[in-house]
Amino acid sequence: MSQAATSVEVGEIAINKTRIALKRLTLPLLADVYVEDTQFALGMDDDRALLKHFIDKQDTFIVLFDQPRFAYLDGSLYQDDTLVNGGTQFLGYLFENAELATVTGEKGNFTAAHRTFDPDSTFGAVLSTIAPEDDVMVCDDLGDEWADFIGFRTDPASPRVTFYHAKHGDLTLGAGAFHVSVSQAIKNLGNLALPASAMASKFALWNRLYNNNGVRTGIRRTCRGTPAESRHAVSFCRGAPHTFKRVAIVTSSLSKAAVEQTFKDIEAGHTASPYFVQLYWLLSSFFAACTEVGAFGCVICQE
Repeated sequence: MSQAATSVEVGEIAINKTRIALKRLTLPLLADVYVEDTQFALGMDDDRALLKHFIDKQDTFIVLFDQPRFAYLDGSLYQDDTLVNGGTQFLGYLFENAELATVTGEKGNFTAAHRTFDPDSTFGAVLSTIAPEDDVMVCDDLGDEWADFIGFRTDPASPRVTFYHAKHGDLTLGAGAFHVSVSQAIKNLGNLALPASAMASKFALWNRLYNNNGVRTGIRRTCRGTPAESRHAVSFCRGAPHTFKRVAIVTSSLSKAAVEQTFKDIEAGHTASPYFVQLYWLLSSFFAACTEVGAFGCVICQE
């Protein structure tokens, strides 16, 4: 393995009968990085593992091939012809929002006078045009967050819970901008069930004002609806057997039109960029993880 920017060799994989192993990883910055169990104080986990060993043991790496339809992901080999057949199915998970083209930051600025998030932030876009069908919206950002925002639609005919993970960045067709949001989204899939044991602390949080970087704002965490309505929404959506569960990564760093054009170029015979292939497989793994728990994963992005 080598770094794309420098072509310097940084590691080695071994192709065995049943799996691909990360045999060696020699990035200097990772040499002394360990993974520990969070139940212990820092440095007190006797079973801590070097990051490179953890990556290999947990199969938390992706191997791409010359033929982009193949990928080794989470310890298994996959074939997906969507990447070379126009990407129609993949594009069905991407939803356009024009306001994201005007976004200049993720959360915006904060003062004591703020009563809502800045309109040119991703947080502001979520509240203004991205979640119009949610009659209750709460900001769960910071701390033990499940998502940046949680939206509830309490229409008896079609109740819905949505976890919104909001990000901002320069337009790109690479995977780098999505690693954090995908990881956070997958980690919190179990919380789509709105576990009763966790709700007391959540209701207490949602009843407060939003603080960030030491600034106490006037932004209510229950951004739409009232605290009483948020309690009702949780109870109703948790109890309704037909509640639709959705996880949305909201980002200004991706354009659906650019993704669509890339698929057309690949279908026409152009070589697929390895960065785009990695993006494709990373987001595909996110969509698949959501499907496994009965949820719908999607990306809301620029046009």
